[in-house]
Amino acid sequence: MGRQKTLWIDEDCWAKLEQMEGNSISGKVRNAIMAHELDREAQVAALKRQIAALDGIIEQLKKNKQRRTMQ
Repeated sequence: MGRQKTLWIDEDCWAKLEQMEGNSISGKVRNAIMAHELDREAQVAALKRQIAALDGIIEQLKKNKQRRTMQ
């Protein structure tokens, strides 16, 4: 069950909503929110991969530093 709300949308956004697939404005807004959530999840996954790669680089640097100090 949803809620009835008044939502003011500027003309540019309204024009974009009219061009989107869907039978109703609420359906179009719902689809836009779902697409945004998927984009956000992809961004988080990409950041996690970058962090993992950087962790690997840091570990390699630590190993290289240890080797140099042992020589």
